[in-house]
Amino acid sequence: MQRAERRGFVGRLAVRAADPPRRSRRGLLGMRRRADAAPLTAGRDVSAQPERPRRIPARQVAVVVAGAVCAALLLVVLRIDSIRLRYRLADAMRAEQQLQEQQRRLIVDVRRLRHPLRLAELGRELGLARPERVFELGAAERTP
Repeated sequence: MQRAERRGFVGRLAVRAADPPRRSRRGLLGMRRRADAAPLTAGRDVSAQPERPRRIPARQVAVVVAGAVCAALLLVVLRIDSIRLRYRLADAMRAEQQLQEQQRRLIVDVRRLRHPLRLAELGRELGLARPERVFELGAAERTP
């Protein structure tokens, strides 16, 4: 109430007769401005410097730091896992190459062992001769 009386208001719209009309202290944009402040152009007084910088609560800092540490640990775990996976892949590729080389050698051995000239020579060593007659047996008929 004292504030309203100091301004010259008794009721909401009543004005004391002794008070001279007061100029509005609002700028062009309708915002209240201080007497020592520069006029506003964008709706916010940027000329006034804050008295003290805003402090961030320690709990928020701790939460952010904990989140950053967790994210860093997650990245480290993923990196180590990918390195292990690369080593296992390299070992598997090396084993595949060795198995392919072994398969090539075994195919060569099978072809060498099955070669007709080698089999003929082996048959001569064992005393086998070419057959003089070849009997061809037909398929036997089934009886019920």
